[in-house]
Amino acid sequence: MRADRLVHMVVIGVAAVALSSCGSASPSGVVPWAALAASPTTTTVPSTTTLPAAPACRASQFRARVGRGGVGLGNDLTTIVLTNTGPLCRLSGYPNLEGLSATQGWRPLQVRKTGTYFGDLNAANVATGRNGLLLLGTSVGCNALNSPSEAQILANERAFTYDAIRVVFANRRGTVGVNHLDLDVACGLEESHLGVWPPTSGATVAPPGSVGTLLATVTLPRSLRAGTTLHYVVTLRNPTNTTVHFTPCPNFTESIFLAPGVKGTRPEAHTYALNCAQATPVSPHDTERFAMELTIPYSARSSLAKFGWSLDTDVGPFAGRAITVLPARTTNGTGRFVSSRAGFPLSR
Repeated sequence: MRADRLVHMVVIGVAAVALSSCGSASPSGVVPWAALAASPTTTTVPSTTTLPAAPACRASQFRARVGRGGVGLGNDLTTIVLTNTGPLCRLSGYPNLEGLSATQGWRPLQVRKTGTYFGDLNAANVATGRNGLLLLGTSVGCNALNSPSEAQILANERAFTYDAIRVVFANRRGTVGVNHLDLDVACGLEESHLGVWPPTSGATVAPPGSVGTLLATVTLPRSLRAGTTLHYVVTLRNPTNTTVHFTPCPNFTESIFLAPGVKGTRPEAHTYALNCAQATPVSPHDTERFAMELTIPYSARSSLAKFGWSLDTDVGPFAGRAITVLPARTTNGTGRFVSSRAGFPLSR
């Protein structure tokens, strides 16, 4: 997903929270929570096939620098800008990457060549003086960066943070270096094709009957206790005149981000497959409700947090709101927080 779509997501999410819920199509009233592994998904943007003939680009004809970044639901975008100093050439394919860390020197990086959360790129002919791109996607929503131990978090950051990378073009076409990075891959690394952003033709519209036509509402308490498990409900409402089927079954992402500057706190973000097996199609102007769970990050003091929930499609639906996170309860003299359960009944 492109970073310039994120502001649009927030606007939609805030509007969706105000919607009221209707009846549910599930016999039990609420589809039960299930931590189902997310299905493999790839952002599919077809490469351009009508480009005029041009030789494949060589790394030696490019200068590389870090471009504009982006964030969204616990994902971070790093854009590498590649300026062509040589003749016209075709930029395409997934490169390999090598990273320079303070603890291990240069080493090959494990990278998922599937596109990024923010989108993928099209192959392109890049003229002299023009720019191509490479998108790198990382995350902060994993156990390595959400450990209760601040010392372990810092150790993971040192072990998985890279100050520079080398972009290794395919088919022995050379390597170009990129400096002045702060790339933390403790939660994994994904990349786009080499190329340019695909052309856009206005706002993306969900096909009739698809999950992207649904509207989302979340039911949350006004405040939460850090270190607890939140139980909440997401209501998906069908505002259209076409029944929506959960096929193919979508993934969803839930996240909570504490205000910056709270020592020892980390975002909590997770992606799962929706519990489609126990859901029913959503008839026109009807709803389906899903039970959800999310661990609230540790915090030693009160903090304002941003909660977000979305189906992982180009158009959502999205829901979100600000919420207060209260300090974690501690035992007498130990300084360790005592886990408890937070939430609300799932009844109507």
